[in-house]
Amino acid sequence: MHVRTRRAAEGLAATGGLAAIGGIVLFRPGTKAYRVARHQLDEAAHRLRYAGGRLQGVSYRLRGRQPDPEASGILLADRVRSTLGPLEKRLDLPRIHVMAEDHVVLLHGEVGAPSDIDEIESAVAAISGVRGVESYLHVGFTRGETRPSAGRAAREPSDAFRRLVAAAHAAGVSDDAAPAVVRGVLAAVAERIPDGERGQVAAHLPDDVRVLFTPPHRLHHLAPARTVAQLVGRITATTEAMPPEAAVSITREVIGELRSLVPDEEADVAAVLPTELRELWEKA
Repeated sequence: MHVRTRRAAEGLAATGGLAAIGGIVLFRPGTKAYRVARHQLDEAAHRLRYAGGRLQGVSYRLRGRQPDPEASGILLADRVRSTLGPLEKRLDLPRIHVMAEDHVVLLHGEVGAPSDIDEIESAVAAISGVRGVESYLHVGFTRGETRPSAGRAAREPSDAFRRLVAAAHAAGVSDDAAPAVVRGVLAAVAERIPDGERGQVAAHLPDDVRVLFTPPHRLHHLAPARTVAQLVGRITATTEAMPPEAAVSITREVIGELRSLVPDEEADVAAVLPTELRELWEKA
């Protein structure tokens, strides 16, 4: 019986069908129902991970123990999320996106004030097992983001933002993932441009793009990228939504759209980049 059920499910999945078998619903990929179901599953998984992290933290405190400082990856990210939960609630912030690799924690999200960034980064840096923090937190709620207590008031994105997202989408990024990919590319490019010229470029951008064109704040040293491979590798490593197999072409398309938004700064940006990155900027 189990074999027949499994084969039936495999057959329906292979044809992209929609059916209910043993209480499991199969949705056709690409449909709205599929996207809604996928989002709900992701949210449920996050809540389970968060609850698990909170329970583990309570268990450690009751036993008078400290979390394993050698933990990394998924376990460390869950530990950070459980720490940030009360802080997000107190500061009235949307959920901070957390990644962790080799004991370095990456933070993405919007906050209400610079002091929020300082408090969050300090809290994460103090967590057992964290040896570095790479923060992409920025002030200002983009694409209609508001404080949770105020609801989700709609705010129209700028034309420049839409163009950048469309460039990422045209290069193969899904609609849902495109804003995160744009943020990753813009942050990496901003980090590679000296402060003075970066400020000149930012002055030509609307608010919802300017907040993304901000280098990450690192609590550990990392040499600047000098080659295309280094730049794209850094974007891929810090942006979960970036498809690795298409990262170069996606980066090129987004950079090309950024360059078209700041024609007055095109030559000045090229002049401050190392050879490979200058060619990427000029030919994107």
